[in-house]
Amino acid sequence: MREILRTSSISLAESLRLALEAEDIPAFVTNENLGGLPPAAISVVVAEDVDYPRSVEILNGLQQTTQHGSGSGHRVMRLLVIIVVGAFCVLCASLY
Repeated sequence: MREILRTSSISLAESLRLALEAEDIPAFVTNENLGGLPPAAISVVVAEDVDYPRSVEILNGLQQTTQHGSGSGHRVMRLLVIIVVGAFCVLCASLY
């Protein structure tokens, strides 16, 4: 058994576990019930040491996908907030 990731994010840990299992690499999440208490308490462990190099490649691909996907989501959220605040200001101005 070899640790591939230590994080405080249960969603990242579970995403990696699922991605590894989709590639037929047995993996386990440890300390998942701690919910990220002390920093980086959740670990993802690969069952076989021989799968470690391929697991690192999958982890890198998952992190790149996560980083690219989150930027566009934040932009859409900001745009929605601006539209809602703008509409609220217009409605308040029309009442006076």
